[in-house]
Amino acid sequence: MSSLACTYCSAPKRKDPGLLPASQRYLSARIATLHAAGPLAILSGEYGLLKADTPIPWYDHLLKPDEVSAMVPRVTSQLRDWGITTVIFHTADPAQVSAIRPYVAVMKRACVLASVTLHIAILAGDPP
Repeated sequence: MSSLACTYCSAPKRKDPGLLPASQRYLSARIATLHAAGPLAILSGEYGLLKADTPIPWYDHLLKPDEVSAMVPRVTSQLRDWGITTVIFHTADPAQVSAIRPYVAVMKRACVLASVTLHIAILAGDPP
């Protein structure tokens, strides 16, 4: 069994030129705290699942509801390729933070298609 701790990306990003590890590109207390606790994957609206050390350039893209269907196959494939059997998705309450609903929808659908058990861990508030 291979478990994956995961959260969604953040809008605030370091604008340094070139590539930075995903965990450094995103300016997010949520991501920093989860990354410090152990291995972490980040669900990006641009790239799908990223390992925290995956180098990425600066970008500005919020996953929109009409993009969910296109992102699901990518994330499903990544879960299968990584041999993941369980995902713990750390998120603010989607009922209160509408911008993260597409990210939660992608993770739910991808986990079903990849036969991966999904546990959603609701975080208090939503630090950037």
